[in-house]
Amino acid sequence: MPDLKRILALLPKQRQNLMFSATFSNDIKKLADDFLTNPVLVEVARSNATNENVSQKVYAVEQSKKQTFLTQLLKNEAANQVIIFTKTKLTASRLSRTLQKEGIAADAIHGDKSQKERIEALDAFKAGKVTVLVATDVAARGLDISDLPMVINYEIPSAPEDYVHRIGRTGRAGASGIAISLVCEDEEKYFAEIEKLIKKSIPRETAQILASR
Repeated sequence: MPDLKRILALLPKQRQNLMFSATFSNDIKKLADDFLTNPVLVEVARSNATNENVSQKVYAVEQSKKQTFLTQLLKNEAANQVIIFTKTKLTASRLSRTLQKEGIAADAIHGDKSQKERIEALDAFKAGKVTVLVATDVAARGLDISDLPMVINYEIPSAPEDYVHRIGRTGRAGASGIAISLVCEDEEKYFAEIEKLIKKSIPRETAQILASR
């Protein structure tokens, strides 16, 4: 916000402003009210809506068992393209390495990786050489992947609008998609905020972890 105010202070008073936002939270609305003069609002979808083509599933799972359940889920679903979202760069790196050890072709994209490394990982993902891409919210901004069948929220975002961004990566251009969220007890408060934002209640399924053979 301070950066934005400094930029606006340097611009001519007489100007035309256009503002774009993938979601329209109250914070964004306040921003628009502060910086725009009698703006006309143009919406291409209902505010903070989730795509009807996306089937949303929620599994209640203990934090300590998330990794095991995720691996089981990926192997059972046999999905050939999945983006997994984490909250931190550290979790993204660790999780991609763990999945690799489990024989899953995974890679990570996050803020500590160079643009070149991110592009290489994304190209490998699009080409099918990597089937699972573990990403942080910042790194996933603007990712355009056609025909992405599945998104998994390994960690639930604290900002509910980020959930809308995340699951909007699947179910594009009329295709169907699946968004799976793994919610531990501590994250229930975040998911309640998400349900409030999208005006939809998603029933919880209890994660069934199979005994390893």
